[in-house]
Amino acid sequence: MTNENVQMRPAPDRTRHPKPKRPIVWGNAAFLTLLPVATVMAVPWYALTRGVTWVEVAACIGMWVVTGLSITAGSHRLFTHRAYEAPAAVRAVFAVVGAAAYENSVISWAAAHRYHHRHVDTDDDPYNPQEGFWHSHMGWIMVEGPKHADTANVPDLWKDPILRWQHRHPILIGTTINLATTVALGLLTGRMLGMFVFALLLRLVLTQHFTFLINSAAHLWGSQPYSSAHSARDNWLLSFLTFGEGYHNYHHSFQADYRNGPRLSNWDPSKWLIWVLARLGLASNLRRSPLDVTLGRMFEHARASFASRLKAAGETVERWQASVGEPVESWQASARMHTSAAGT
Repeated sequence: MTNENVQMRPAPDRTRHPKPKRPIVWGNAAFLTLLPVATVMAVPWYALTRGVTWVEVAACIGMWVVTGLSITAGSHRLFTHRAYEAPAAVRAVFAVVGAAAYENSVISWAAAHRYHHRHVDTDDDPYNPQEGFWHSHMGWIMVEGPKHADTANVPDLWKDPILRWQHRHPILIGTTINLATTVALGLLTGRMLGMFVFALLLRLVLTQHFTFLINSAAHLWGSQPYSSAHSARDNWLLSFLTFGEGYHNYHHSFQADYRNGPRLSNWDPSKWLIWVLARLGLASNLRRSPLDVTLGRMFEHARASFASRLKAAGETVERWQASVGEPVESWQASARMHTSAAGT
């Protein structure tokens, strides 16, 4: 199987240079600022005046799961990385429900993310982690950037009529879905105001900022078992908040894999959803990196890291092997001698 990111590449230049000030996108800045402020005010007010029941909590979690999985299994793994294929009905559901997260159209989302992978940790990375947590988390959305409106790297997505339609009307589609589901839940539960506060406002903030954490926190905190040529890290805690997206070092090293958490024990609901869809005949051609390739990458990375630590200590791999090898050979010879003596 061919994986577009298996080959090794030089480490990016992570030297931080002064950046010119970028014009503010006031619409984005206002939305990303006012939405959390409104939510922080509305949630405690509602809890104190109306009381919170399991209904509000369940609706918030349910809507978060549905919209979140549409981003991870849809916008990310299906559309951006083409990690599997899906029929029109599945693509339409992901495109429509994903719009309810208000994270731009699928085409724009995927274009920015592909540039992120291609130019990670450089000035051409739309949410370059080297510019700091705030920038990569959400600051980049609030300012104009050279790659923000560039969708030339997604010609395959432009061919999909579903995505072209969604790209023309992402706000309208998202607002229609949000209002329809919120009102429907309100009528069903008799907690209309609670649905607007929890299933809409709070859910939007959680979905967006958990997604943003992959751009920011997953490039700062965690382990790098596969590669240190990029800043991406595996972070199991983030995986619980993002439906499996937290195994980010693996993902940047093997981006075409439909799994972010390759092990059976890895918390990755998105891969389980894709697997179930495949069993139902609603997904096909699931791409995964061969085990020997992933293990080989881990071994080479560990070996290179160990060699770097030895070099920093003024040692070489060859001298270390010789110093370790002699005692081991002596111990083996002694063990064979004692075994032979015991046998007689």
